[in-house]
Amino acid sequence: MKKITKIILADDHDVVKHGVEAILRQTISGPEIIKVSSVNELRNQMLCQKDIHLIILDIKMPGGNTVESVKDIKANYPETKILMYSAYEEPQYAVNFIRNGADGYLGKSQPLQKIALAIKVLENDKRFIDENVEDEEFNNKGSNDLSLSNILSHREFQILAFLAEGKTNIEISGELNLQKSTVSTYKKRIMQKLNINNNIGLVDAYRTDYNNFAD
Repeated sequence: MKKITKIILADDHDVVKHGVEAILRQTISGPEIIKVSSVNELRNQMLCQKDIHLIILDIKMPGGNTVESVKDIKANYPETKILMYSAYEEPQYAVNFIRNGADGYLGKSQPLQKIALAIKVLENDKRFIDENVEDEEFNNKGSNDLSLSNILSHREFQILAFLAEGKTNIEISGELNLQKSTVSTYKKRIMQKLNINNNIGLVDAYRTDYNNFAD
């Protein structure tokens, strides 16, 4: 379990940032908290800082599309966790962000203490979805929306396809111009999302998904 201590708090409302920061300082020992108010500030901090453990990200931020921001962060910093913090509690919003790479989704109407709970869940490499927004859209295994291309991010699906072809992590890193360690991190995330613990299971999942799509 990797402790979360270095956090970017991304929200354009100061009162929200102050409230969340207070909870973080009460529940985390010696946190390093960086506050930003726009997508551009977030992007700059990700370039300047090293080893950001967690981004607590408002669903709507000035200066850019937050879905695209999540995709970009996960493509370049796959080990950084992203917790969406949103005033929108309709399940479709959570579904969209989770399927594009976010690790958690929490509504702003919930008690601030739930942020501490979410962090504990994320530290254990689990997905956090508040019960107020989670519904059958996440759990309906028969839904067409749960094809691998929707469950996984574009980069994760791309790497899964290479793994299914029998390529090694070193070969994939060369194909995609990524560090070998980055490919390993993506592979770990794919296994976690699909609840699979070996390469054979990954190959079977990819082939099954492909065959269903072809049918």
